[in-house]
Amino acid sequence: MRRLSVTRHPGNGPVAPPVLAVALLVILAVGVPLAAIQVAGAIRPDPASSAPAGVPTDDPTAVPTPASTSGTPASPVLRALDSDNPISDPAWFVQAYEAGFRLYILSATEFGSCTPLARTQAQLAMAIDAGLAVAAYTRDPRCWREGIAATGSFRIRLQFFALDIETGGPPLTRDMITGVQSSGVRPVVYTGARMWEDIMGRDTTEYSDVALWDAVPVEPDSPAVPGLPDDPADLLSPAPISFGGWNAPGNLRVGVQQHFERVFNGVNIDVNTFSTSFLY
Repeated sequence: MRRLSVTRHPGNGPVAPPVLAVALLVILAVGVPLAAIQVAGAIRPDPASSAPAGVPTDDPTAVPTPASTSGTPASPVLRALDSDNPISDPAWFVQAYEAGFRLYILSATEFGSCTPLARTQAQLAMAIDAGLAVAAYTRDPRCWREGIAATGSFRIRLQFFALDIETGGPPLTRDMITGVQSSGVRPVVYTGARMWEDIMGRDTTEYSDVALWDAVPVEPDSPAVPGLPDDPADLLSPAPISFGGWNAPGNLRVGVQQHFERVFNGVNIDVNTFSTSFLY
């Protein structure tokens, strides 16, 4: 509800500003409804009242939302980067934000093992300080428990934890999914059509209730490419392939990994597009 602003004088009660008092007299004289008058200085609704579900409005650690350009609607997609490489310079994350990235996804354990990476929390802190939202994954999906534990107090900042279903790895199980959920983090399945068929079988659709981070096919030994791609963020590029119950009507992927092994300021990264409506 909007309320009229008032001016207070020491020793006296609230006094309506003179201009407002005159305006009220005019309203009474001509019969203009008060609701039709826009009052300068009226209290605006608290922006926290429209905060996305899942982010406590009184939590100082809530994921920061980058300011949008005035008059420009928020984009339905955003650029994300994922990497399992060490990053020790806070300026690197600032440069990533300035380059257009808004989500950072890191590996939280040693490659192919459940040993937590000691640098996980430091890198999450630098990314968050730069304005990036964060998420995590482990190359072996059976290491989800250790991966989430490695994030420490930053667990509540994770947009999701990705279960990596990739060639050479184990199959997805419902216990992995419910395990991630029990930790208070959203699970996401990272896989591609070819990998899913190889590991889970062509007709397996029982996990389509979990959001998909889609991976396009790539040669395993493709060399790193310097610089960032110049194509715009696009959730529909490459064109989605229906598999596993995903990329079907009403169940489009929430993210797509489009460019592999790019080099950004000396660090190898993969470049992705994610749906903003999926993120907090």
